[in-house]
Amino acid sequence: MARTIAEIKRTMTDAFMANATLREAYGLAEGDTFEGSFSAVSLESILFFIVAACCHVMEALFDRHRLDVDEKISRAVVASVPWYYKVARQFQYGDALVFDDTTSQWRYPTTDGKKRLVRYVAVRDRGTSIQILASADKDGLPEPLSADVLTAFKHYMNRVKIAGVVLNVRSLPADSIQVRATVQVDPLILSANGTRNGEESRPVEDSINAYLRGITYGGTFNKTRLVDAIQGVEGVVDVTLAECLYKAAADADYRPVAGNNYTAVGGSFVAIGLQNSIRYVV
Repeated sequence: MARTIAEIKRTMTDAFMANATLREAYGLAEGDTFEGSFSAVSLESILFFIVAACCHVMEALFDRHRLDVDEKISRAVVASVPWYYKVARQFQYGDALVFDDTTSQWRYPTTDGKKRLVRYVAVRDRGTSIQILASADKDGLPEPLSADVLTAFKHYMNRVKIAGVVLNVRSLPADSIQVRATVQVDPLILSANGTRNGEESRPVEDSINAYLRGITYGGTFNKTRLVDAIQGVEGVVDVTLAECLYKAAADADYRPVAGNNYTAVGGSFVAIGLQNSIRYVV
């Protein structure tokens, strides 16, 4: 933001008064001020004002130039992964798009948050195409879009996308995860069946579910972080992770997670059968 003429002049006069050579030449004492030593119509004051005014005009011009550049950037379409993520989240079910001649883009005439049914989006660049996973929200968790909403969403994305780009738009159920592990517990806090003493809660299973829910939509399941989540439960002494298995919605059988990571086909994860797959020992 451009400084005022007074601010710029103050910067120059402060530097002027702080210069020992100039103070000696003008016979100024330590601590004297510019206003107290020079008249407002003195040659020095007028020269400082002229220079300050020129600097102010230049700074104002640079501010205006920056605004013009920012405006042009905002109108430009950069077909990056973040851009596809942003426009996917802007989908409004039941509304028609209009073409904006100013930006040469399709947009909605008005914004209606209640019609924005796509709450979760993951965009993946596959090289020859862009894959978009999308889900609605139900009780704070991803839920596949209905057939009608998905059809409308696909047409919306094909309308707003960059010409020539191939999109693969899907909305799938969460991938199922089975965790097979042995958890050593402190019997003063947790029972041998995994419940907290004196309560019906199952802290280890709750922690696993919380970890899976906390993975960013379209993100990656990590065995190390799973173990960290279990070890963070009060009363857990040690964890031995046997194996983790996954099954996408289209798969018939579970498969072991190879390596340390697994990225969900459906974009999110849900734990299955934890009461039977977690073994507790004292």
